[in-house]
Amino acid sequence: MSPGSADALAAAIALAERRGDKELILVHIAEAGDQAPVMNDAQKTLSEQSDEFVARVPVRIEVRAGATAETLADLAIAEGADLIVVGAGPRAAGRLGSFAGHLVEVTAVPVLLVRDPGPWVEFGRGERAVKVLVGVDDSATGDVALHWLKAMRQIGPVDVTLGAVYYPDEACHKYGLKLQSHVERDPEVEELLTRDLLHRFEPAVGAGEVEARMRLGLGRIGDHLIELAQDTGVDAIVVGTRQRTGLGKLGSVSSVVVANAPQSVICIPPEAQVPIQTTPRIRRVLVATDLTPFANRAVPYAFSIAQGGEVHLLHVMSHEDDTSPQELHARLLAMRPTGVATALHAHVERSDDTAERIGQISSRLGVDIICIASHNRSGLGRALLGSVADRLLRETRIPVLILRPAP
Repeated sequence: MSPGSADALAAAIALAERRGDKELILVHIAEAGDQAPVMNDAQKTLSEQSDEFVARVPVRIEVRAGATAETLADLAIAEGADLIVVGAGPRAAGRLGSFAGHLVEVTAVPVLLVRDPGPWVEFGRGERAVKVLVGVDDSATGDVALHWLKAMRQIGPVDVTLGAVYYPDEACHKYGLKLQSHVERDPEVEELLTRDLLHRFEPAVGAGEVEARMRLGLGRIGDHLIELAQDTGVDAIVVGTRQRTGLGKLGSVSSVVVANAPQSVICIPPEAQVPIQTTPRIRRVLVATDLTPFANRAVPYAFSIAQGGEVHLLHVMSHEDDTSPQELHARLLAMRPTGVATALHAHVERSDDTAERIGQISSRLGVDIICIASHNRSGLGRALLGSVADRLLRETRIPVLILRPAP
């Protein structure tokens, strides 16, 4: 019933009309102890507010009583809604206990917190693209947020800025690069991060521009995303949520953004039912081999997967190994299957941590999948030596295809 609710209604009507929704549900949650006259007054007020829109979008009114966030979240699931739109006001002034913040914690449905309805109304009318910044990290919730944006771009033009906040020590370790500075931007790291961000969003289906922007991390990631949003002039910030509660929210990116961003905020929970718009493109495959006959069995699989792309063969040798790297390089190049024209690249690296180096080289090359044969140690051998495959799975977020020996 507040001005913020009017903003949310304007945005919701515009989006529902643009999306061709069958129905928009207008909801008011009353206090659990409210009497029937209060509920009836709320019903009447909502009917009056929706009268001017019913010709454009079918509107149904629901008045419920109960805990506001939980009741709204439960109703959204029961009705099969795929978006909750609420008014959030200018900003929550850092209050972790705000209604908007609490709703984001408890719902399994994406939430649009409207702070300015103008861009959404203009988007709904087809007058312009809506501009969004999406915070991207290596988490599964980041992937869900990207798929949600791709679905939005099928409805109308959405200009997407892929934003990443990086910490030089972590980024240099990921790519196996020498750390230059903890407090200064690293052009080589930013070039690799930009490549990876754009690749994460490929293919960029739908309408709208796509760019990647970096921010050096020297504090809370949420604060950096808000600054990046200000710099790029976006209409909204999109974040995946991990739905932390209590003190855990203090370090939550989404909680910081919800509480402090002057723009509208879209929160995508990990359980959100978001349609998959695209399938991954496998362009580069890396095979890690110790050059034993069993390990080399992974090579043909890589060529099968990467048809028309690139195959990278990697051998990691210890610092004590006195074998000629040139000889090893030649052996790797000789593994090309007969009659296969796929581009082949060979890499010989020195490291005493094989799994770590495989992960680093794979990240630096930007491969889409890693193939490796595991000798499947068990018992004492596994406990003492560990498994390169096991440690590689913990080291990288790149998909890993593991070949096992026959039983």
